[in-house]
Amino acid sequence: PKIRSLYESLSGLPTTALRADWKVALVIASRYMKAMAGLGPYSGVLPQPTVKLLDFLDINDPWMRYLADLECFLLSGVDASGTVSAEFAAVFGASDSLGVSEFPRGGAEEIAKALERALVKNGGQVRLKSHVENIIIEDGAAVGVRLANGKGDIRAPIVLSNASVWDTYGKLLPPGAVPEAQKRDAMATPYSESFMHLHIGIDGEGLDFSHTGGHHVVVLDKSRPISEPGNVCMISIASVWEPNMAPAGCHSVHAYTMEPFEGWEELKATDKAAYEARKKEASEKLYVALERVVPDIRARVLLELIASPATHKSWLRRHKGTYGAAIRAPAMFPGPQVNSIKGLYRVGDSVAPGVGVPAAAASGVIAANALVSFTEHMRAQDAMDAAI
Repeated sequence: PKIRSLYESLSGLPTTALRADWKVALVIASRYMKAMAGLGPYSGVLPQPTVKLLDFLDINDPWMRYLADLECFLLSGVDASGTVSAEFAAVFGASDSLGVSEFPRGGAEEIAKALERALVKNGGQVRLKSHVENIIIEDGAAVGVRLANGKGDIRAPIVLSNASVWDTYGKLLPPGAVPEAQKRDAMATPYSESFMHLHIGIDGEGLDFSHTGGHHVVVLDKSRPISEPGNVCMISIASVWEPNMAPAGCHSVHAYTMEPFEGWEELKATDKAAYEARKKEASEKLYVALERVVPDIRARVLLELIASPATHKSWLRRHKGTYGAAIRAPAMFPGPQVNSIKGLYRVGDSVAPGVGVPAAAASGVIAANALVSFTEHMRAQDAMDAAI
């Protein structure tokens, strides 16, 4: 109830109202002061680690504190001692409101398609298979991007990089584009581990997920730290909600867990047989976790695909296949604008508000609001408030 009360106050300020400049104060003062009044008692603790919030709320039950650690780890890749209180409260407080897990019809691909439709509707264009080689910098300003494989340049007055901080500064920005100290600090940003993935198709005969749903989190050993690679395994059985994502009578299963990146890429390049053997060995913990949900899971496997941190890096083109920046609260994530380069902004999980899908999505909203006038922002906010 204590966290729910905080969540309800936080919900009074919609994500679409956030900005990265001082004008956010005008937004709050003119529209959301009454809704935000409930945050008064929590103002000092919201930017602090979640453990400070738990102490402030006098939540001492060991099981509740363990659950908070787990929720924070699933959200941001670090436990309650490093996840900012506001992010934890916003997500944890919403859990009961959701009632049951939700899943996009047609799978996660439909989210991307919906975003593409909105972009095209508003005059934008999506180019697939258009890998960016670098950001074009002229006279201290970002003026576009150069595509790989001789596909040409795309010129624009504003460039937004959704690549990680390490990939933006280490690969996309040309040498000398930013002061060396700025680049060094950016490249020194701490990062979370990568992932092992297990994608399997299974025989679904006799399986009933009506009471358990398709999303599961398994802690293999509660005596071990939550952050220990391989100890916490996440499971998503998408076909529980969207049967069309698997053949009739079958289920599609995705299980994954944190895994250090070191050694995987080198092994893949030098010894394919040893690499495949290591993948098989590393996937064992995922099968152990799956057996907590479907005891005879191994006998049901019809199709198996194992992905290592090297695979994760290759497909997502992320520095060391990382989940995201591991900036521990109360340290703050940087804002969207890249200092020293006019017209260059960053979004994603290495800028504010932080790591995890809600925070990464919010970073895009914040950047978008920074690129329009205050009047335009308020006009769009009026439309969204009316729709809600």
